[in-house]
Amino acid sequence: MSSERLIKDFMCPLDRYYYIKQEEPVQEAVRLMGRTVGEGSHPCLIVVGEEPSEKDIIKGFVTPTELVFGLAGHFLKGAQKSGPIFWEGQFEAECLDGAKKHVGEIMFPIKACVRDTEMLMEAVFLLNKYQVDFLPVVKEEDVVGMIHLEDIMREIERMVLKD
Repeated sequence: MSSERLIKDFMCPLDRYYYIKQEEPVQEAVRLMGRTVGEGSHPCLIVVGEEPSEKDIIKGFVTPTELVFGLAGHFLKGAQKSGPIFWEGQFEAECLDGAKKHVGEIMFPIKACVRDTEMLMEAVFLLNKYQVDFLPVVKEEDVVGMIHLEDIMREIERMVLKD
C-alpha cells in the first residue's frame, strides 16, 4: 500500500474562503481580496450565482491575476495592437473604470476539479494540464475544498527536507 497522502489531507476547506456573487461590482472583489491578503489566507474568492437557487453553485474564482488583468484588460488589448502609447494616468483610469465591471466579467471559470480521494500526483497532473495554480476539490458531487500549488509545494518541502 502506498504511503502517499491524499488530496483531502492537503485541501483547504471552503469555509476559509470569501464568497462573492457574480453580479457584484469588481470593487467589492478588490475589498474582499484585501481582507484575504491581510488575513494570510489563499488569495482566492469563490464566485457564486446571483439567484437564490444558485447561491451554492460555484461559477468561478477571482484571484489577484483576474483582478489585475481584468481591470486593465481593455487597455492591454489596445496596447498590443498599437504598440507603445502614452502611459501617464492610464493605470489609475483603467482600474477605476474596471472596478465598475461585474465580477462575472473577470472571473476565472472552473476548468477542472480533483476528487478528495485522489493522490497528489493527480492534482499535479491537472494543475499542469490546465496551467492553473489551484483546483476545486470534490467529494461525490459537492465541492468541499480547494488545493493550491502552494499546498503541494509544502508537501514537497516536507518530503525533500526531512532532516
